[in-house]
Amino acid sequence: MKTKQKMSLHLRVIMQILVTISLFLNHYEVEGEQRLSKAEDLELEKQLKLLNKPAIKTIKGKYGEIYDCVDFYKQPAFDHPLLKNHNFHPQMKPTFFNLQRDDISSKMNRPFNIGLEGGGCPTGTVPIRRITKEDLIRRRLASQIRDADDSPDGDGIESNVSDGTKHPKGFGGGYKFATVQIPYKLRIKMAGVGAIISLHNPQHLSGHEHSGGRIKVQKGIDSIQVGWTVSPPVYGDTHTRSYIYFKAGKLACYNTQCPGFVHINTAIPLDGELPGSSYGGPIYDLPMEIARDIPSGNWWFHLGIGSKFTPIGFWPAKIFTSLKGFATSAEFGGVVYSPPGVREPSMGSGYFPVGDLKKDAYCRKSTYFTDKRQSKSLDEISVKSFASSPNLYRVTDYPNAGGGNGNIVFYGGPGEHI
Repeated sequence: MKTKQKMSLHLRVIMQILVTISLFLNHYEVEGEQRLSKAEDLELEKQLKLLNKPAIKTIKGKYGEIYDCVDFYKQPAFDHPLLKNHNFHPQMKPTFFNLQRDDISSKMNRPFNIGLEGGGCPTGTVPIRRITKEDLIRRRLASQIRDADDSPDGDGIESNVSDGTKHPKGFGGGYKFATVQIPYKLRIKMAGVGAIISLHNPQHLSGHEHSGGRIKVQKGIDSIQVGWTVSPPVYGDTHTRSYIYFKAGKLACYNTQCPGFVHINTAIPLDGELPGSSYGGPIYDLPMEIARDIPSGNWWFHLGIGSKFTPIGFWPAKIFTSLKGFATSAEFGGVVYSPPGVREPSMGSGYFPVGDLKKDAYCRKSTYFTDKRQSKSLDEISVKSFASSPNLYRVTDYPNAGGGNGNIVFYGGPGEHI
């Protein structure tokens, strides 16, 4: 196994809007060092031609990533076999979107733009990040650890977050969590969750490690996550990116790299760039929601822009098994991953939480949605805190935090870089 090289850490950060649970990688080599046979290389080239749809327009991101403006009806979502005969259209909006919410504007943090330059893509198209050969290699390796990112008691299903094997240097690797959970045992029906999530750029990341913050809903074998993550191998540097991730049975997908998520917003892409907060300030945060449209059963992803939520796209009900109905558990907090034999990375701001919005990673105004279209604070339900490695990462729930912040979940830690 080749020695992983430290990657330079820059102030810029990018957000990966994903619905995540189990696509991150578990491998002993850096992606750039993967050796492919000629036949494998040709097969990847063939897949790229199928996956990257014809572009009506292309837009270049700040760090060289390319977004293709793809015809709405030709986006990757509709490669899903269950979506072949759909009746979706570019003007779709969720009826759940009419839910009354508190003002989400932030007076304490700096505003920033997450949209594409030039106003984004033309009407009738959606921005899809162009898939690279590296992405395909990541996807192939990711299939080896599918289901590894299910935290204990998420929905009454216990999962091994580490394989228990003794590894070099004594570092176990795997997924570690610091979250506040609405546990499955309450047997409630949830139509989604929301929070204003702080954005960070944790240090000491390299290779296949990643660190992020998220909110999540789950029922049975299905789950949806949204949040931010830092994952060095994606662009050869350490960036903060927004992400969405979902797991429907055996299918698990980030962003639009595989079918399932129907993008409807022309200006805001998945894998969008985000600024990173600094310990002590300035602080950046972003409102995010996962919300079930009750009449259709589709699960929508919303981002807070200004003082309002904006629909980005949705996961159709028909691709799920358990989440055809309401969710039965939820989580708010942080997650990290490192391969076996590698030091556990930093989480959140990289420090243990002290209850300070200028220093800690947080999910403020943490809420859940009922089956009656009501928005409820976490203060109104029994929750539990869970930290899989409390000596490395911690989480604290602050009910009725005041100052218009509602319920705040603080989380983070230095990992093994103490």
